[in-house]
Amino acid sequence: MELIKNIFAERRTYGQNQDTHSHYYAQLILPQYGKLSIRVEENDFRLNDEIVLFIPPRHIHTFNSIMRNEFLVLDIPDFLLNKKEFQNKVISCGLNDQWRGIRYLIQNEINQKPINSTALKELYPYISYYLLQEYQPTSIKYIHEHYDEKLTIEKLASLEHYNRSYYSEWFQKETGKTPFAYIQEVRLNKAKDMLLHTNLSILHIAIQVGLEYQSSLTRLFLKHEGITPSQFRKYRICDK
Repeated sequence: MELIKNIFAERRTYGQNQDTHSHYYAQLILPQYGKLSIRVEENDFRLNDEIVLFIPPRHIHTFNSIMRNEFLVLDIPDFLLNKKEFQNKVISCGLNDQWRGIRYLIQNEINQKPINSTALKELYPYISYYLLQEYQPTSIKYIHEHYDEKLTIEKLASLEHYNRSYYSEWFQKETGKTPFAYIQEVRLNKAKDMLLHTNLSILHIAIQVGLEYQSSLTRLFLKHEGITPSQFRKYRICDK
């Protein structure tokens, strides 16, 4: 099985002969036109122009099509995937406005020669966010939608109808993290996005992601990135 180091996207067509394989990277398949029959492990899918499919790494899949078709396929390296959510679950969902927007951006990158792998990598957080929405438990969805608010274990546990002590144990099994660590990770990722794509001050960004003080955001960055928010903004923008 082949390893890849960067996200890669291309238009692909599929023929009548069945092809069976697996690989170390994940694939996101977005429709352009036509239909595709695909079997992933023991599950059968019939893709058309309204279905998006995510195939985790190391999953044997067989595919073929008896009609003209074209799909956008995104090959995603294993190291980019959240080990809990995206390693084992095949995700099939409808092509809504969010996925149409992502498809449009991928199409634009494919039209560039050569393809800008950095741009595709920066698009991946949005892709993973919408994939997570397809099967996340209620309380985890709530965190992603209300990360800028004060979040308590009691509130999150009530959304799953669990008591506080059991919820913390359940959450650790679901995500591999404590609720507090997960919330901080979501806030950190949102802050990174704002640092790169807005001119908001560090204090304003801290408040926007649910932190009361600028120093709280600085501590979060130093702990997880080893640099301050200002340094993150400066270095990443210079890298572009």
